[in-house]
Amino acid sequence: MVTTSLSAQNGCVGNGSYVGDGDENTNCGMGICCQVWNACNGPYSPCYNYDPDYSATGGCDLSCAPIDSGVLFLLLGGAAFGGMMIMRRRQEALEVIKH
Repeated sequence: MVTTSLSAQNGCVGNGSYVGDGDENTNCGMGICCQVWNACNGPYSPCYNYDPDYSATGGCDLSCAPIDSGVLFLLLGGAAFGGMMIMRRRQEALEVIKH
């Protein structure tokens, strides 16, 4: 009988977007696999491994991970502030100045 984790490592399709290409390190007992819990090849994925194709993110394929709420807050706040500053400059540009 083959365990689910072993069969997942061999023909890994992960969360629908991660596909291994054979250069992954599956020796997760040494602690060198992806540690991001919601990554495509993270600890809760059937493809738990370290993938050198994603070395910039610690071997993690982050395409499955949703955007962090703190980052989303900063993006939306920056967009709102930028929009407010643009509208303010437009109002100043349309004011008639009498000499």
